[in-house]
This record gives sequence, structure tokens and C-alpha cells, in this order.
Amino acid sequence: MSDEIYESEARPYVPQDDEQNKEIAMSGAISVMGKILDYAREAKITKREIEKYRTVRDIAITEITEKYKFAHALLNKTFDERRMVIEKHFKIIDKGLEDKNYQLVNSGLQNITDIVKENPFKFFQLTTPSERKRMLEDGELYLE
Repeated sequence: MSDEIYESEARPYVPQDDEQNKEIAMSGAISVMGKILDYAREAKITKREIEKYRTVRDIAITEITEKYKFAHALLNKTFDERRMVIEKHFKIIDKGLEDKNYQLVNSGLQNITDIVKENPFKFFQLTTPSERKRMLEDGELYLE
């Protein structure tokens, strides 16, 4: 293509008056400022929502942690009690062996077998978390 085509299609620059230029610049500036304000408003809303979700998360983590601590303490207590009872039955077995009282030995072994067969989580299956909490508050359940 030749330069003649470009020259013929070119439009001459016609200067506009200053008032018209000011209006165009002002409307552009207003548009940009409006977009900046919209952005700032959305950023604040987003920040609030993020903080709300963080708060919900922190509360949920705290609740889960407290439930874990409670369940852990309850399980420790349950297994400590079982250990103590089993130790007492072993003492009974030892006493029976010393005295050659085999009925006492058999009784001690049977009791240990019964304890071991019993589900250590039975308490958890028979009670709800709210019942366990109430028992703890009422003093029916004691955790160290």
C-alpha cells in the first residue's frame, strides 16, 4: 500500500474548546474515582467477611480442642480405673497362689477376664456428650 491511501484517509485534527476538554477529563476522573471507591468498599466488606470466618474457625477449633481434652481425660480415667481393678485381682491371684487356694486364683482370673472382655468405651456409648458434661458438673463424674 502506498502512502497516498493513508493520507487520503487521515482526518484533520480539529481542536476542541477548553470547556469540552474539561468536561471529558472531569467525567473520566469521576469514573475512575467511583471505581476506586467501589474497590475500597468491596475490600472492606471482604476484610470483614474474612475476619468473621476466622472468628468462626477459631471458635470451632476451641470447641473441638475442649471436647478432645475432656474425652482424653475421661478415657484416661476409665483406663486408670480398669488398671487399678485388674491390679487388685492380680493381688488376689498372688494371694491364692501363696495359700494354694485355687478357687481364689480361678475367681481372680475370671474377674480379670470379665474386665478385659468388657468394652472400655461402653460409658461413651451409653451417654451423650451433654450427659457426660452434666455428670461432671454435678460431681457424679470426677476427672483429675
